[in-house]
Amino acid sequence: MQGESSPYFHQTYKSGVGKVPQVPDLPDLSDDMAAVYQRILHGESVPLGTPGLAELLAGGLVVANRLAGRDTYNAIDPRYAALQVTRQIHAQIAALSTYTGALPDLLAALQDQFEAARPPHDSIQHLKGRHVINEHIDQEHKAIRAEILTAQPGQRTREDLEYSYDRDRGALEQGLSMRTLYHSSVRRVPTVGDWAKAIAAAGGEIRTFNGRFPRSIIFDRRVAFVPVHTSEDEPPTDEAVKISDPLVVARIAYSFELFWERAEPWYGGSRGEEVGLMTTPTQRAILRELCLGRTQAQAAKNLGIGPAWINEQLGQLRRKLGVQTLNEVIYWWATSPDHELQD
Repeated sequence: MQGESSPYFHQTYKSGVGKVPQVPDLPDLSDDMAAVYQRILHGESVPLGTPGLAELLAGGLVVANRLAGRDTYNAIDPRYAALQVTRQIHAQIAALSTYTGALPDLLAALQDQFEAARPPHDSIQHLKGRHVINEHIDQEHKAIRAEILTAQPGQRTREDLEYSYDRDRGALEQGLSMRTLYHSSVRRVPTVGDWAKAIAAAGGEIRTFNGRFPRSIIFDRRVAFVPVHTSEDEPPTDEAVKISDPLVVARIAYSFELFWERAEPWYGGSRGEEVGLMTTPTQRAILRELCLGRTQAQAAKNLGIGPAWINEQLGQLRRKLGVQTLNEVIYWWATSPDHELQD
């Protein structure tokens, strides 16, 4: 790594290792060097400019013998030259190691300075802390004029439901529209069921979906709250992104509508109750997963439901069909009218 680093780079590098380590001049290793070295050992005269001679001189492997005459050189024991070259290399490795170890901390500090100096982008805000997130949601909730769209793929605690109930009921009493999408598994959760009944009685709509879908809260299709996805792991519950860019919010709302159209109303008619069908939407979703070669555990993960619930659903279906094994259920499913239903 040749050349000097910038003055700012040195000033910021408080660890004292900011200067880029300079690579020492080391001899090139070539066949010419070995051939010239052999000639010098035999006492031959070697004219200046002979290929390999300059490298031998630079490496301290030969020295000019001025007393013996022009183009005359003496060979030096390579062990002594090797010690000098090895010391140079070891010093270079140590300097580069120190430089490399300190570089990430410096760049991280500069990144923090860069981000701090950037003007805030109001259309996208990273919110940290549940109280901060709730405060922003409360502010937007008070400002709504027409519609609330909420997609909640996970379980909501009793505290979360109680916190949102009065606020959501108040919005419905003002004539606002509210649609909430849950995962089908919450139909078995009494606290969510009580909340859903009360909200539906106040004018809200609640549907459930059998598969995975993204979490979001959308107010008047002008602002949306979504999780922070920075890895393949589940997003943190105490962080969120607030988005007010119209194009991005429209895309989030569009995604919500796609899942809403395929979801089952919690109350009222269900698309899974057509005459002649033997399966529920949940059971059809499970069977589709199993027919793709997935295990029950994998199907449970993909659908966001518990393995015990899958066993219960398959058990109900076996009893309804009058069969004993899962293989018999799969065989029936492959040729049944239920298999053709797209939901």
